[in-house]
Amino acid sequence: MAKVHVIPHTHWDREWYFTQQDSDVLATYNFTKVIETLEKQASYSCYHLDGQSSIVEDYLKVLPHMRERMSKLIRDKKLFVGPWYTQTDTYNVGAESIIRNLKYGMHIAQEMGHSMTVGYLPDTFGHNAQMPTLFKGMGIDNIVFWRGIDYDQQVKKSHFHWQSAGDDTIYAYNLVHGYGAAKNIVPDADHLDKKIFPMIEKIKALSGLDEVLIPSGGDQVNIDPNLPVTLAAATERSPAGDVYTISSMENFVEYLRHNSDEFETYRGEFKAPRYTRIHKTIGSVRYDIKKLNFEIEQFLVKKLEVVIAIAKAQGMTVHTELVDMAWKKILECHAHDSMGGCNSDATNADIMHRLKQAEEICHGLYNLVVKEIAANACQDNDVMIFNARPAPYSGVVKVVAFSQFEHIALNDGTQRLDSEIVSRETLDGGKVIEVTKDGEKEKDVPPYYRFELNVTVADLPALGYQVFQVTPSEATKIAQEQSVNQSASIENQTLKVHFSAGQLTLEDKRSGRVVKQLLSFEEQADDGDSYDFSPLEGDTPLMCQEMTCLSVTQGVTEQRMLLRGELAVPQDLDARVAGEKGALARFDVVLTLVQDEQQLRVEITTLNQACDHRVRVVINSDVNSQESLSTQPFALMTRPVAPSVEGWRERFRECPIDIETTEGAVAIAQADKAMIINGRGIKEFQILPADMTFAQEGTNAIALTLFKSTGRLGKDDLLWRPGRASGINNTVVYTPDAQLQKSMTFNFSIALSEEASHQTVRRLEQAFLDQPFAYQKQTLNSFENRLERFQVRFDAREASQRFSLFELEQPLQLSSIGHSFYQDNAVIVRLYNATDKAQVLDTTAFAHFAEIERVNHREHTVEQEWQVKPNNSIDVRVSFKI
Repeated sequence: MAKVHVIPHTHWDREWYFTQQDSDVLATYNFTKVIETLEKQASYSCYHLDGQSSIVEDYLKVLPHMRERMSKLIRDKKLFVGPWYTQTDTYNVGAESIIRNLKYGMHIAQEMGHSMTVGYLPDTFGHNAQMPTLFKGMGIDNIVFWRGIDYDQQVKKSHFHWQSAGDDTIYAYNLVHGYGAAKNIVPDADHLDKKIFPMIEKIKALSGLDEVLIPSGGDQVNIDPNLPVTLAAATERSPAGDVYTISSMENFVEYLRHNSDEFETYRGEFKAPRYTRIHKTIGSVRYDIKKLNFEIEQFLVKKLEVVIAIAKAQGMTVHTELVDMAWKKILECHAHDSMGGCNSDATNADIMHRLKQAEEICHGLYNLVVKEIAANACQDNDVMIFNARPAPYSGVVKVVAFSQFEHIALNDGTQRLDSEIVSRETLDGGKVIEVTKDGEKEKDVPPYYRFELNVTVADLPALGYQVFQVTPSEATKIAQEQSVNQSASIENQTLKVHFSAGQLTLEDKRSGRVVKQLLSFEEQADDGDSYDFSPLEGDTPLMCQEMTCLSVTQGVTEQRMLLRGELAVPQDLDARVAGEKGALARFDVVLTLVQDEQQLRVEITTLNQACDHRVRVVINSDVNSQESLSTQPFALMTRPVAPSVEGWRERFRECPIDIETTEGAVAIAQADKAMIINGRGIKEFQILPADMTFAQEGTNAIALTLFKSTGRLGKDDLLWRPGRASGINNTVVYTPDAQLQKSMTFNFSIALSEEASHQTVRRLEQAFLDQPFAYQKQTLNSFENRLERFQVRFDAREASQRFSLFELEQPLQLSSIGHSFYQDNAVIVRLYNATDKAQVLDTTAFAHFAEIERVNHREHTVEQEWQVKPNNSIDVRVSFKI
């Protein structure tokens, strides 16, 4: 005899093969019926709105008069919302996005009366291994989930302790039959005997507890007013004497807490396609969406929020409501289907539109904030250089500056900085309109120059800025591209790249390591859909292994090499089967070595002119490893290279191929040497075993998926995913936009190091992604920044020409410095520990602030203890003296 907690709910995809607008229309009817039913039926004790607060906001935008009725039900814990804003993807978005998703979701739900304290993720395509740490940071000690588990390899029971690399442990419960197990349950004897009771017996067998959980709901379903009657019938008929009752997930988790003494403990991710599809190759679907999202995440965290914190510290008013708008717009795109890109073209167009709106908000607000800082700290034509790192920066900084002088340099007030002109463009000054007593008159404005400079700075203040003067200088040589033939090279203090006879060689000048045939391109048929890549049976990948060197630019601060690779490819699947190669794949590759940097910067641009194919760049190495390393929130994930997939069709719902997803970085290592790759929005990788590489014998290669193009949302019977189409499977949804017939650019870096510890990977990641950035106070050009041409009056105040928020000496990484939800004059500093030892935060770094306190991700005050465990984070709320 068991108590069966039946969880009434709806699984509410805001968008998918339908648009958010369709969802909003349906919600007005379905959610209203939920409210009316809960108000009228005392026996209907509770209902769950899918753990998402965004859908509550959507509903109330249409029907604002329903707010109080809904709020009362939430306060009374009859209607459960939160903790998510949207039901997030956990692999294709950044750590900060997952945290902000929970923070906004719980904040909105709490304002409505109560936020559900269950880490509910019923449909997400796998769960990264750091979710226990992210949930614990929000004050949530549990997860209820479905996909990704394997009872043969990971755990034996459906309930267990899940422990992260950050050493946090939460209660976990797996929805054995998914979130739709008891969808449309009816009191019919045949339905109960043949479906419901057998499912409950399996759940009980995997549980071993005297209380179990089963969800009653499904995609976009409405509330069933007859559920209490149905459950009474199920209780009466149950052959095991089980009691079926409407319950909440919070109640069931509370039961788990009190019966967890013998729970087993699991460490690792849940990404096995054992019982459900995980869509392991969804990381390369709609690269354009994933790349734009990545760039906005980076801009928000590494630029916008940093300059806002600096502005607030100087007493400026910043309307952070705009930051909330930007975050919410991208979080709306982070639901598992949305960020996966497995949607109709209309929905993906909506996603791109929201992302572009968020981008415009971010860039516009950034422009106004830095302009106000500069209004008081700078004289005309001065340049401010910002450093978003918690330690001083010395090295090369890229600066865009405008001047009427033909040659310029930067000065720090005492001496001229080493500056190199990377490019100089003459701009037409145009005309201005002057209003006179005789009417409007046009006046010519003299031409001026736009410079891109490499400037060498020393000790740029931590989390701050320094002001530099733009001064005319003697004639400076501008590095020119030089055409080359069969041989060329570029180098800096650390690395040398040599091109000869169509091949690239990378040399580490310190260690003598040499990697031959560094880059090649692989093009292969994609017989899959918007969920999964699938090979075309009998197809052989096409390789572009030779390139042409078009030019080399050799300056003092950086050297560049421009290459081109070309490959004849089939136009589509039919052409491929027919052996026709009527399309051209062209890859323009720019390699850059910057002074004193440890990594080679790679930029690839291609115009996709073919359909239904996948393109990867293959990076050869001199490393032989049986494991891959990749970043995840605050930690590294280790996975085996080339696991055995023999006989997978008998056990798995899709092929458990070792194509994996990274938060950004990928590495392979052996004793005394490693290769580390950092990407900008490139999410998918595969480590090719030694016998599959194209150069050095006995070494691995790293294959980064640049993009896959496909013309269907779902497709039956894929080679790697047999059976029904994923998603909507009773009709064909064509997605011509997902063929990505457009120009695309891809960026990553390659580093050769002695090891690939977490600390080393993050240091290189910071060097690649977190570069100082500059702003010039000037009147020559009003279009470089988004809102520069608009007049805004700023209050006069004292401002320093050199400023730092704080500086840390410990080896802690800055995750973010976002605004506080609850104190106007405070920011939340989130740091994480990438070392292998606990670190104690030195709070004297914040001594000049008015107040400092340790909080969790939700801004709740916690024990004022300052130790940060490895692979974990610490949140500090600091308020300014104003």
